[in-house]
Order: sequence, then C-alpha cells, then structure tokens
Amino acid sequence: IHDVAADAQVSTATVSRVLNEPWRVSPDARERVTASIAKLGYTPNLRARLLARGDSGTICFLLSNRPFLHSIHTQMLQGAADRANALGVQIVYAACSYLPDTPPSEIEMPRILAARGLIDGVIVAGTNYPNMLQAIDELALPRVLFGTNLIAPGLDRVPAAIYVDDESGGYLAAKHLISLGHKAIRFIGDVTLPWYRRRYEGCARAMREAGLEVHPAIGKRDATEQTITEYAMGASAVNELCDRGEPFTAIFAGGDMAAHGAMRSLAARGLRVPGDVSVVGFNDEELAQIAEPPLTTIRIPTEQIGAQCVDMLRKMLQEDAALDAATVPVELIERESTAPIRHS
Repeated sequence: IHDVAADAQVSTATVSRVLNEPWRVSPDARERVTASIAKLGYTPNLRARLLARGDSGTICFLLSNRPFLHSIHTQMLQGAADRANALGVQIVYAACSYLPDTPPSEIEMPRILAARGLIDGVIVAGTNYPNMLQAIDELALPRVLFGTNLIAPGLDRVPAAIYVDDESGGYLAAKHLISLGHKAIRFIGDVTLPWYRRRYEGCARAMREAGLEVHPAIGKRDATEQTITEYAMGASAVNELCDRGEPFTAIFAGGDMAAHGAMRSLAARGLRVPGDVSVVGFNDEELAQIAEPPLTTIRIPTEQIGAQCVDMLRKMLQEDAALDAATVPVELIERESTAPIRHS
C-alpha cells in the first residue's frame, strides 16, 4: 500500500478507501490509484484486510424450502447482489431444506453459517418457520427475514423483517374487478398459508365495501412446491367451481402461476379470458407478461426488496441493534386478461 500511495501521490488512507470504499474517493484519485495498482502488480491480502476491518465483508442469502428457479427469489437475490456490490460487500448463496417441527439444533445448516466468522449476517428468504429463526439466533448471526413467506401461526410480524403489502394488493385487485362491473368474484389461494390469507382478506374487504357477497377461498397447495404446485392449484380450483356449477365472472388468483393454471382450465372448458371470465394474478412474474392473454396482476418490487434487505442488515451491523419490520407497497398492472363484464 505504501508503494502504491507513493506512486499515485496520495495517502495510504486514500489507497485503503479505493480498495474498500471506492465511492468515497474522487474519480481522479481513484483512477491514479487504480493505475498504480496495475503498474506495480499489487494484490491485496484479503485475510489481512478482513482482520483490519473486523468483519468478513460477506452476507449470506439463504433460500429455504424453495427451488432456486422461483423467480421472486432469484430477482430478490439479484437486487441484493447489486446493492451489496455498490457497498463493497459480497453476497454468497446457500440453500437449506428442513421441516417445521425439526428442533433448531438439528436443522442441517449450511456450513458457511455454522462456521464462525465467515459471514457477517444472513438474509433469510424462501418459506421459513420459527425454528429456522431460532437456529440462526443460536448462532449469534444478525439476520433479516423476508417475512411474507414466514409460516408462524399466531405471529403476524417479527422484527427485522420485510413484508409485501399483501392485503393492499388483494384490495387493489378486487377494486379493479369491481370497477369493471364484476360482482361474482372468486379468490383462488390456500388461505392456510399466510400470504394467500392476507391477499384474500384484502379482496374480501373491497367486496364487502361494495356490498358484494364474499365466497370462501378455494384452493389447496403445498408451501414448499414439492407436491401440489400453485399452477395445479389454480387449474383444479377452476375445475371444481365449474363442476359445482357455481357462477363467476372474475377470478383473483393469489399468485401468477395459479392464474395461469386457472386460465388453462378455463380455455379447456371453452371459456374465454377476458370475454367470459376476467382474471387477475399476483407477483407480476415474467410469465404474466408472456401469458395469452397478458395477465393483469399485482406487482411486487422484488429487486427493491433484495436491496432493502441488504440495507437493513448493514444498518443492524453498524448500530448493533434489531430494527422494526418494514412493508413494501405494491401496484396494480393492467393488461388484457381483464375487461368490463358483458351483459347478456
């Protein structure tokens, strides 16, 4: 570092900042230091830098009980990685599968979490239960939770967590359908799972305000997507409604994949979307844009959530204190799967 500082005609502190916090250095000084590093062939000693900083400069993104290809979590990881990179911090990915009744001490944690000092904290994503949070706490690791997919009966919110405003999303979806003249609206989603329950509650609130009859939610699925998928839930729910002869002109599905399954079953029964039935989804996954017809849905800012998880975790590390939970807003994205009701 002394050699680089002398060659670049800057202080050793400036060289250190270029290596660790480059955004704090002027472009001119940063360019001179970078050129000197290349000229002299200097390679930083990572272990020495970590010892000097007192932390590892590494955050773990832990995905529990979900396949990696689930688009919401891959977009969250991308957002977290982009924000971490801007802060000079690195993100490492790890996966874990466990059961809700496994004792915390018996959960097979990724080795990078169990080994002391390799990471500074954890972003906990995927579908999780209280035993995982307890297991991480027992490792004395700061953590931020994606709280929307936490399954903890009787516990609506936990500190240091980020939640999607599911209920507002359900309310927006139902208000949109009501504005198009729909009265027979059915919700597809397994309300034993908290994210579907909150979306159903928002939908039901809008319908009650409009003086409409609120029907029970329909649908059953597996939280970890290992048996009954969301797509299958949507398809079977439509078949059940049709087989029972229950009238409906609009469907609000608690996930885009459920909406896609519902539209496929509607088409198989000769019902057109949106000519006969309007359909709204939730999440605004890439699938929603390429569906036929393109799907009206509730958009959640997935990459923003990932970045916000990094910000919250870094603040916890700097202040050495737990933070309150935060809620991110959602928005309605109108596409061609919804239309005004046709009057015969």
